[in-house]
Amino acid sequence: MRRLFLLPFLLPALAQGALAPLAEHPLKRQAEALWLAARKALEAQAGPLALQVQGQYGRFGYACTPERLCSSLPGTAGSLSLSLVLTPFPFGDVEDGVERARIGLRRAELAYRKTLAALQLQAVVAYGNYRQALLGLQIAEKALELAEKSLEAARRRQANPKELREAELGLEEARNRRDEARRNLELSRRAAQGLVDLEAPLPGIPPPRGTLPLGVEEARLGVAEAQVGVRAAQRALLPTLQGSLLLYPSDHDTLALSLSSRTLQPTLSYLRQDPARPPSVVPNAGSYRTKEELRLSLTLTLSPGLLASLEAAQAQERAAEEALRAAEDQARVQEESLKGAVNAAEAAWALAEKRREAAKKALEEGRKRLELGLESPLGLLQHELALLQAELVLLQAEYALKRSVLELYQFYGEILPEVNP
Repeated sequence: MRRLFLLPFLLPALAQGALAPLAEHPLKRQAEALWLAARKALEAQAGPLALQVQGQYGRFGYACTPERLCSSLPGTAGSLSLSLVLTPFPFGDVEDGVERARIGLRRAELAYRKTLAALQLQAVVAYGNYRQALLGLQIAEKALELAEKSLEAARRRQANPKELREAELGLEEARNRRDEARRNLELSRRAAQGLVDLEAPLPGIPPPRGTLPLGVEEARLGVAEAQVGVRAAQRALLPTLQGSLLLYPSDHDTLALSLSSRTLQPTLSYLRQDPARPPSVVPNAGSYRTKEELRLSLTLTLSPGLLASLEAAQAQERAAEEALRAAEDQARVQEESLKGAVNAAEAAWALAEKRREAAKKALEEGRKRLELGLESPLGLLQHELALLQAELVLLQAEYALKRSVLELYQFYGEILPEVNP
């Protein structure tokens, strides 16, 4: 593709502000809210610590033999537990949760870019439709003026009845086209509400930077998410080692430090309970109290379902990789097609510019001939109408080019600086 040249109407020389209504568009605000929710979800997953508080209370009723035994038994029991879970670094299940939250945040960002790229395309198209409808009304009014002058000329030269009828029908058709142009102008104004400020100039639309296509980015996220699933399935096949160190400074208090190989999250706990723990009694020997305790446990789950889960996760990863390759192939084709459309639109705009210049010269020549008595006022009106029609073709080519450039923006998920706050 040859290098995109900056057309005069694509330069950011005009004052900004026509696309300001997009800042308050409901779809944009929805995308922003979802993006914020994804950021908060990542913050929740990546929190360095968590405090857990748990309290218990129980009340008992006894039937004792003998009855005096009941008086020595506790009527209530309660406990308070405080646990501090630390996350010095993400590992295992915690790492998977953080990675999924990151992927969710990236998806929300891509959705935000996709939404704004679509909105800015709609806004520019609506702006162009309004300008074309405005010029279309001028053309319809000029055509109506030409039809009126043609009928007057036919009556003055006492044309035959057939020519008069044709002139009258032409006038009626011109009036209908004028009324239709007015309706189109009103409809285009309504369609632009909430998208673009029709009274403000449209900002410049430079060529896009040409970053990674949006579809390829989304496919890469699918691969990353599938890889997280494979890691989780593989870890489910591994044994889990759980270690705990418990200290009993008193019969009421317990301090504990625990660690699991699945997350490597140290957990500090304090437990206060009432009534106190009774001493352990050794018959015919005495009693003892435990002051500290080290616990180690190893858990291994063997199940055909776990193997099937791993195979399913691996199949999903392969599917995501194939989807990525397909997205890359499709993106290459679509990119060439969109760039080709921009080239074609540039050529159409250049040709329309030449036709407009030719119509302008024809009008100037017609005015000179009118001064010399070689052109009729009716012929001059025809030249004026031809110039307006050439300007409409140029305007259509201009916004066709803008649309093709913005379709490239949409393909890459890029946002105009004037749209992105």
